[in-house]
Amino acid sequence: MSRFLVILDDGHGNDTAGKRTPLFDDGSYMMENSFSRVVIEKISDMLEHYENIDVFYTASEKRDISLDERVSRANDVYTAGKDLYDKIVLVSVHANALTGKWGTQNGTATFYYPTNMVDKAFAEVIQKNLIAKTKLNPHRGGVVGGNFQIVREVKMTACLCECAFMDNLTEAKLLMTDDFRQACGEGIFNGLMEYFNLNNKQIEVEYNVTTNKTYQLKGNVKDFGIKMVNKSNLSIEEPYCANGTFFWYDENGNTYPTSILYADGIKYQENANHPPCPQDTFVVFKNGVVKMFRIYSLKELNLKDIKVAIGGIGLRDTTDVNFKYDPKGTGFSGVYSDVLRKANKTVIGYNKKENKIYLMCRPNIYHKNIFSYDLLNLVKDCEYDIAI
Repeated sequence: MSRFLVILDDGHGNDTAGKRTPLFDDGSYMMENSFSRVVIEKISDMLEHYENIDVFYTASEKRDISLDERVSRANDVYTAGKDLYDKIVLVSVHANALTGKWGTQNGTATFYYPTNMVDKAFAEVIQKNLIAKTKLNPHRGGVVGGNFQIVREVKMTACLCECAFMDNLTEAKLLMTDDFRQACGEGIFNGLMEYFNLNNKQIEVEYNVTTNKTYQLKGNVKDFGIKMVNKSNLSIEEPYCANGTFFWYDENGNTYPTSILYADGIKYQENANHPPCPQDTFVVFKNGVVKMFRIYSLKELNLKDIKVAIGGIGLRDTTDVNFKYDPKGTGFSGVYSDVLRKANKTVIGYNKKENKIYLMCRPNIYHKNIFSYDLLNLVKDCEYDIAI
């Protein structure tokens, strides 16, 4: 099997002077690094699914790392790994700027060192896939020769992506959204897949119905994720994702989670406030480990190591003989107790032996006696070890 190394560079640190948008009307601004760092993390997360692809960051620090040091780090990794990998490439991610004042300059471009035709071919593949996702105009034709140090002085194939303009008001607002950052990450990832001649990996999900009439999906821990959708409280179907266990809606009809919910660096809901009491929280770490915690706030967790945290009720640990399911102990009594009857129809679980996450669903169920009703008993024929 061919092996590949992807070196990801987030352009500039937050200490680099001038690398930001102009001031918005409210006096705020966006630093370039707050965009580029998120994008390379999204690319890295997608590449994590491939056992034959390794990832290296030129700068994992939040402080500014000079271009000289970034180039040196990349070249050192190349020298150490050139006999271990079939291909080594570098992608530097940026947000563009022209004058530093609001203007009409716009579009997406991918740069290569002008005399390097191997880099140009790489840049063409990345740009084609990147612009397919950003939906922006190609800036200066899209694929541009540029005398940037990060592509000029590195020893591996390299390109530099200017995803959109920080000093175009419309594009600056796009740069601040997670949807656009995700699109940039997916575009560059798709370009890497094409350049490496790898088919996009299909997420493998097994579906079955148990003898106890539970509908069950199970898949690899690495494939588990959360995508928030917010379409005025409408029902939206998204593949390979789960929503939070409890939601409510605001005066505009927009949904939001009321249970702890964290995914890929975004705090959708920091505290357990449905009810305001410690909740059982299902946590997937970046290294693939799955654990359960009973916590009130995300502040109790070390988020830099966590991919997903999703709160709910009904912690069940089948490996603990002393376990006792106690919904009242997590606040589901009084005014909140009716949630158990009306809303508790889905269980997220984890099977340690298979190292797979289960999504277990039952048809609508109504019970007169709330506290004799335990959905986890209804999915007892599923082979999970821990669940909410």
